[in-house]
Amino acid sequence: MELVSELGEQVSRTQKGDMSRAEETLAAQAMVLDSLFNSLAVKALQAPGLDMQATVLKLALQAQRQCCQTLDALSAIKNPPAVTLVRQTNIGQAVQVNNRTTEDIPAANLENELLEQENGQRLDTRAQSAPITNDSNLATVEKRHRAKDKKRKSQVSA
Repeated sequence: MELVSELGEQVSRTQKGDMSRAEETLAAQAMVLDSLFNSLAVKALQAPGLDMQATVLKLALQAQRQCCQTLDALSAIKNPPAVTLVRQTNIGQAVQVNNRTTEDIPAANLENELLEQENGQRLDTRAQSAPITNDSNLATVEKRHRAKDKKRKSQVSA
């Protein structure tokens, strides 16, 4: 009955905001887990066989991980995160609402027009296109400007 009354007292303190008992428990737990890690690490070094060393070291690392989690919980109790209340403001002075559905859009607008040369004509990427005659300065060199001696032409280009 004494245990039940003590637990009831601890619960009432916690409800009032007194977290000292929880802090003490977590601090003690972190210390025990840290000492367990240290003793298991020493035993892992002294264990015979690689399998036994790996097993004991795995247990040691689990104790260390649990110790870190306990300290994180203790830190969260001691320093609770700040609560930030953010109110969202929606300003809609120049809002454009489009209530049309895809059924309202004509089918021609939904087609892929990237591969079209003109409206409705698909590009044939293998076909030879007609030359563009807009810039006469970039025209090809005519036969009269070419080298007459084929051997000289290959030596010049090399």
